[in-house]
Amino acid sequence: MRGVSGKEWILLSENVKPSEETVSLYGEFLAQLIANRGFEEEHEKLFDLKLKYLLPYTLLPNVEEGIGRIVEAVRRGERIILFGDYDVDGITGTAILYEILKEAGARVVPVLPNRSTGYGLSRELISVFSKYGDLLITVDNGTSAVSEIDGGGMDVIVIDHHNVPDEIPKKAVLINPRLSEEAGDLKEISSSAICFYIGAVLSRELDLDMDVRELLDLVALGTVGDVMPMNRTNRILVSKGLSVLEKVLAGRMQRAGVKALLRTAGIEGSVSSKDIAYSLAPRINAPGRVGDPKLALKLLVEKEEEKALQLARKIEALNIKRRAITDRVYREACRKALSFKGDSFISLWDRDWHVGVLGIVAGRLSNELGRPVAVFSKGRNHSVGSVRSVEGIDVYRGLSKLSHMFIKWGGHPQAAGLTLDSSLLEEFSRNAEEIFSHVPKELPPLYVDMELSPLSIGREHLEGLRKLEPYGERNPMPTFLSEDLRIESVSARYGRARVKLGGVEMVCWERRIFERLRVGERRKVVYSIVNGELNLIDAEDRDGTR
Repeated sequence: MRGVSGKEWILLSENVKPSEETVSLYGEFLAQLIANRGFEEEHEKLFDLKLKYLLPYTLLPNVEEGIGRIVEAVRRGERIILFGDYDVDGITGTAILYEILKEAGARVVPVLPNRSTGYGLSRELISVFSKYGDLLITVDNGTSAVSEIDGGGMDVIVIDHHNVPDEIPKKAVLINPRLSEEAGDLKEISSSAICFYIGAVLSRELDLDMDVRELLDLVALGTVGDVMPMNRTNRILVSKGLSVLEKVLAGRMQRAGVKALLRTAGIEGSVSSKDIAYSLAPRINAPGRVGDPKLALKLLVEKEEEKALQLARKIEALNIKRRAITDRVYREACRKALSFKGDSFISLWDRDWHVGVLGIVAGRLSNELGRPVAVFSKGRNHSVGSVRSVEGIDVYRGLSKLSHMFIKWGGHPQAAGLTLDSSLLEEFSRNAEEIFSHVPKELPPLYVDMELSPLSIGREHLEGLRKLEPYGERNPMPTFLSEDLRIESVSARYGRARVKLGGVEMVCWERRIFERLRVGERRKVVYSIVNGELNLIDAEDRDGTR
């Protein structure tokens, strides 16, 4: 069976059968979801998400040396500069350390770059920082800033989780879990999570009267927003962070900025990982994409409700602007991509594409086309690009073969950012196509957990879905196959549609899907259940055309 998305549907329940033990423990519904995700062997740990099971901070390379230097700086009254990043992980990590250092009475100043100045450190920034600060702490950047750090005269602590290149800074204390094979799950945590680990130890060493667990909401935002794999460590951190967000929303914990963010995003009651991925993280990212990321940082650390509400409204306006820019660039990129449908690695560029939305557009196209996509904003001299991949294809490793072409670059297996001379775009495209020629050109399948009539959804299903939270990379949101349903109405507005079929209503966020639906037709659909709402993901393709 194939959907109008062009993807073949694979029903996992036909091939994967849970053990009798798992079924007796959790019931048929949840047992099937557990088996589909390969969690049966570790099912006892799956739902026991206490903070005491977190791996020890000592597994982080160089962490004790870094913490010792920070404690020394605080006690001596040295000037500390926190240099973060303009995305959600860098911003939340910076906010965590800023809150803790301010509580300690430190002389600390947070600094965030913007898209026009570019990602990461430069020699000019190091020069400026050295005039005003005694200790520089980078958050979510710095691992590849070799010449910048080694050529400067400051003490530097790098807190980062990006891939480690062959050459790293010699004059920095580099706290990056990817440096160590012994780090286990910590190799897959976000920079905000590393900052939480460091902050918890700093709180103890500096004898602070604060509960650092109240900062776990920021860890959840950074972890889900940066699409970290949901290993056990991240599941613990995110589940506790979601609990903090719900307490903030209910008024049981005072976090004015975060509460204003939740309110303006229209989130009420419970908070899910999908709320972070699709509502909260995009709003935190919006100022860094089309404005000044300091606005998001100010909101997250704001204590006064009225000021927080004003900041949240400004961010909401920027998010609306970001969506409009993204939609335009996406439409234009889609038209260009039609010329490269036969390529294994698709490279697109334009002079008018806003650099702040390249990653979003590359991610959408990669998901739809089933192969890696690079999207560039072409400048007169230099071009800035974002690359997004598909499951099983490590773009960082592949692109490392072309690193000699890049002025600046870095990333993860699934995503990378890079800058190169505009004159090299054609050559980059040819070389990348050759390197990734092994990538299948057909769309990846859509994996569906099981058949489930939307008319039969009950408490057992909703409770089972809640238990399996938090969802994310390696623990995807469960999907279900309906029976034949008659399409009764399709009402499109603001880039989404409300579809009534078989007596139930579903929301569809993909225009290319809901534009293919016709009132009166009967179709099977694939859907998910999020906070009690049904989301239509794909519809059966009965005419064999896309």
